[in-house]
Amino acid sequence: MVEIPADDPDNPLRLPSSLLLQERFPQLLRQLFDAANRPETPHTEANLLAVLNLPSQSDREAMLAVYRRFREYIASGRNNVWQWYIENLIQPLRLANLPVSRMVGNPPWVVYNAMADDRQDTFRQHAAERGLWAGANLATQNDLAATFAATCVDFYLQTGGKFGFVLPYAALRARHWAAFRTGDWSLRQDTERGTHVDLSQDAWDFYGVNAPPFPQANSSVIFGAKVAADRQSPNLKPLDKVRQQTGAGIDTKMAWDKVKPLLSFTYRKQYPVAPSPAYADEFRQGATLVPQSLVLFDEANAERALGMVRFHTEQGKGDWRGIDRDGRIEERFAKPALFSKHILPFGTTGKLNIIAPISDDGSEVLREFPQGPGTQEFNLYWSVANADYIQIKKPKSPATLAMQIDHIGKLSARLRKFDMPAVVYTQAGSWLASAVVPPGAVIDSTLYWVSSSSDELHYLSAVFNAPALAEFFHVAGRASDRHFHTGPIRNLPIPAYDAANAHHANLSAQSQQAHQRVAEMVA
Repeated sequence: MVEIPADDPDNPLRLPSSLLLQERFPQLLRQLFDAANRPETPHTEANLLAVLNLPSQSDREAMLAVYRRFREYIASGRNNVWQWYIENLIQPLRLANLPVSRMVGNPPWVVYNAMADDRQDTFRQHAAERGLWAGANLATQNDLAATFAATCVDFYLQTGGKFGFVLPYAALRARHWAAFRTGDWSLRQDTERGTHVDLSQDAWDFYGVNAPPFPQANSSVIFGAKVAADRQSPNLKPLDKVRQQTGAGIDTKMAWDKVKPLLSFTYRKQYPVAPSPAYADEFRQGATLVPQSLVLFDEANAERALGMVRFHTEQGKGDWRGIDRDGRIEERFAKPALFSKHILPFGTTGKLNIIAPISDDGSEVLREFPQGPGTQEFNLYWSVANADYIQIKKPKSPATLAMQIDHIGKLSARLRKFDMPAVVYTQAGSWLASAVVPPGAVIDSTLYWVSSSSDELHYLSAVFNAPALAEFFHVAGRASDRHFHTGPIRNLPIPAYDAANAHHANLSAQSQQAHQRVAEMVA
């Protein structure tokens, strides 16, 4: 007996499993609702049973109970979506007991940080049970689509059956999809059997298509087959071949027979990847300098005089739209800040300024309001900005504005090396760009950075900007379709800088020359 939740938690609808699994059950349900919507007559129930033609007494009684319940709902004006509700609720059960031989779908693309708070824990548990949870460092990027596709194949596809799923482009290369690409989609607590798939059929990469099937996000298609497997004899084949699709003049409403002639493809180059032994754990992401409407201003809109600066903050976005502020603070609380939009290959252009409660020695962000002379104007501004932040922030955001801009100590980490140059590379974009930035610049989260000697930093900038490596970073050095994150240092084994190595010294010297030329160009 299957219990279907209804409006009364203590009185669910009850239907025999044998009835739900009958091929004609959807038809029976429609006939039942058709009867429930008609005016009642003395012979209505007898007529309904004749139409349903159920040989089992228990099945007849169960359907009559459902019929009577919905007669009550209809009489009180509550018939709305019940038929749709029951059909959709029982469909997974029917599919699990009557698995299909072919499966085509477009699973929901929802990343962890876009889920409602009450669903994040449930999703994390399901993904971890299948070994598809990518871990805390990649938590926000874990995608429901991977777990959804794997679960559908496990429960609803016959062994030997084939499938095709439209997935985010990240499924082809991103680290948080790595477990999915192995083809092992088994429930970890199931020690007797496994869910293994053959992903050796060419996947389709639509990154080069204009317009792609989903204009709002780059996409891919992954094909495979469910193979017989158990824990003792795995039979999985990981995804290893990708067809790079290209084409133009394509409209998302076009039929496949019109689209296919416009597409051409090449096999994407396969690059071996390995972490950099010297740098994989050295680079840090910059600070989260938001909300910009409270903590950032453009130098072009500022006035400086007698150790003070007047400013107007950047325009707010999203929840912060319309709350940009005029302010006046002591200059020592305003520091230059660099974002990815300021980074050119071998140089920078423009900058913003970050407003922050910085300690007297400049090495950390204060959690309390700064004290002593030369702090009054800043504290007046910061008290208003902090109140605005507390009023508008999301429930899980850091408690104060100072804690927000120094989330997990990212801003303080840079301030402790504020008197040192750094090499940065862009966290996202079509192509990687890198530059060596001078001391005294705060680095935003749209950049990754490390500080060292000038020669070593220029060596790294030369590697990141090298034309010979541009395609590698574009194809194999990413963390997702849009983002690099730590991909450049985790996928390319960059050797540690050695001043005695002529090649390293030459790369460093060329980077310094390139930086000088770019500086002259943007001056």
